[in-house]
Amino acid sequence: MSNIAEYIRQLHENERRAYPRTLKPAERGCAFETLRGVRAVVVDIYGTMVNYWRPGFEERGRREEMLVRAFAEVADRFRMDEVLAKMNPQDPPAKTLNDFYNGLIALNHQKFASKGVEYPEVRVEEVWAVIVMMLKRNGYDAGALVPGGEAILPRCLAAAYNFFSMGRELYPGVSGALKKLKADNIVLGILSDAQFYTPIDLTLYFRDQSGGNIGDYNELFDVDLTFFSYEYGFVKPAEILFRRLAEALQRYHITPAQTVFAGNDFSADLAPAAAIGMRTALFCGDDIMVFGGGKNTVPDIVFNSWEELPGLISFHGEEG
Repeated sequence: MSNIAEYIRQLHENERRAYPRTLKPAERGCAFETLRGVRAVVVDIYGTMVNYWRPGFEERGRREEMLVRAFAEVADRFRMDEVLAKMNPQDPPAKTLNDFYNGLIALNHQKFASKGVEYPEVRVEEVWAVIVMMLKRNGYDAGALVPGGEAILPRCLAAAYNFFSMGRELYPGVSGALKKLKADNIVLGILSDAQFYTPIDLTLYFRDQSGGNIGDYNELFDVDLTFFSYEYGFVKPAEILFRRLAEALQRYHITPAQTVFAGNDFSADLAPAAAIGMRTALFCGDDIMVFGGGKNTVPDIVFNSWEELPGLISFHGEEG
């Protein structure tokens, strides 16, 4: 296991955090009751498989306060407070760190926009690397605080902020549903916005939910049908991601019409999947995580819980 994977594992196991809330299904219509002739199911991660929402996020002001508190935990954990106060005496260290982080991301987006690039992905470890450089110029030295030293410090910072800021669990029934689909000879893939820590997190989540029966997320998903945004430099609904997915499916002799894309967002998930001929499944089990939709955006099927999905999709039968 790499140093960064071990660091994330220790956070996950030693400082586990639960954010319980009652899930309320959303009401959405669909075109079909079931889908047959399915050979592949490709899924989104955040808001579809992973419940990252924390109680309070629905109120913008409170959500911003919670995220600033996550920056406060990072600053304290990595002994940044004194240097941040030196750099900006007018504001609390957590706010300064928040402003650095979000300001750098905004600058990256402006740079891409000026070049006409749509849907760019920013690698968060590169943002943290710039922050570390700024802090070092003001006397910061934290290489000894993490395993592997300064070389992996930006990744540790990124992973820690992700850990402190977001909810961290699979929706109920995800692992069991995917195992059933795989047992029905359906190939499984992922296409999702993600960062370097996402695959590590997924393995930990699947281990938790399966009671250790799933040791790695790749035991479920085919590596050649796994597409993470950080590896390509674009986020959904960028055409390049879905085009690469279609090309990979072709190598399996699987057509888009034999593929179901499961997601929680009409614009980012379902619309670009449907545009290349895939069938679509909308996860409606968490109403605050269902985005978009209208008269012309009806999914092929909807599922209100992951336990339902294997009963709605079958490898057997005719397409359509």
